[in-house]
Amino acid sequence: MRDNTHTGPLPAPNRSAPALRALDDALLHAADAFDQAEGSDLHTRRRTATDLFRTAFGAGGREYGIRVALCFGASVAVAQALHQARWYGLHEHWYWLPATAVFLVKPDLGPLASRALSRAAGTVLGALVFAGFAAVLPRPEGLVALVALSGALIPVATRHFAAQTAVVTVLVLSLVMVGGEPQASASRIGETLLACAIVLIVGHLPMPGKRGGGVRARLAAAGGAAHDYLVHVLNESDDRAERWTLRREAYRTLAEARGAIAVSAAELPALARHTEGTDEVAAVLERLVDTTTACAVHLDDTGHLTPRHIQQLTDLLEEFERGRGRLGLRAIELPIAV
Repeated sequence: MRDNTHTGPLPAPNRSAPALRALDDALLHAADAFDQAEGSDLHTRRRTATDLFRTAFGAGGREYGIRVALCFGASVAVAQALHQARWYGLHEHWYWLPATAVFLVKPDLGPLASRALSRAAGTVLGALVFAGFAAVLPRPEGLVALVALSGALIPVATRHFAAQTAVVTVLVLSLVMVGGEPQASASRIGETLLACAIVLIVGHLPMPGKRGGGVRARLAAAGGAAHDYLVHVLNESDDRAERWTLRREAYRTLAEARGAIAVSAAELPALARHTEGTDEVAAVLERLVDTTTACAVHLDDTGHLTPRHIQQLTDLLEEFERGRGRLGLRAIELPIAV
């Protein structure tokens, strides 16, 4: 994978333990998929129209939609007021303010306070760097070269949001100055700082219903995927391809829930307290999925499960149920046939 080359001949493993044989099978399957350029088969997602609808209109989707609407409405109102007052030149590009606010409210950019501060710092740094270059570079040749340099630095700057913002700010201001508007730096700084303030205020406003809907939605999706995987294994199905798909989906949704929980825990206390306890529930769910995988390995090796496996799953389900109720997550039940 590092060299992007074919795997070549692989040794035929000879293992006695079921878990080691399952590991060898998984490695050989991955190597074969990579060698045949069929890696997309490893990423099959079981997403239906109903799942997408629930994602958009569930608790997490509603909370995000309300925040976007509030940020957009407040930023447009402020931008129009500044446009009417023609204050500090912010009227020239009034649309920058709502565009920046809507972009900043995206939850996949890290904790709210961190992304707002990184955006503000990156914009100020980028504007200062641009002002320094603009004072010494010839026009328009120097500005065109600055645009090319900024474009080349974008892939490197993606390692940190503030660095990415600084590079994009230099790029945008260079393009604007090439277009004949030399006073855009102060305008961009002012609008970014206003957008950061609006997003921070709206992000901490109380919302109807339970807060932390995005984290609960991710955790509920992980619980649903674990349920489907568990039922498939307990029914002792012979469809191994289906079992592998369910296993990948269970671990993928669990990783997404873990990521959302980590971001929420890094928020300011006013926001972080709304998702307290979700990390413990995710830990139990992770042990449940791992135990289900161990049962699946035994099922692949022998064709049936033992009472010990059923008891292990039952104990973990009881532990999961103790933390599930207060978070409002979907219950995971054993199939009646077992």
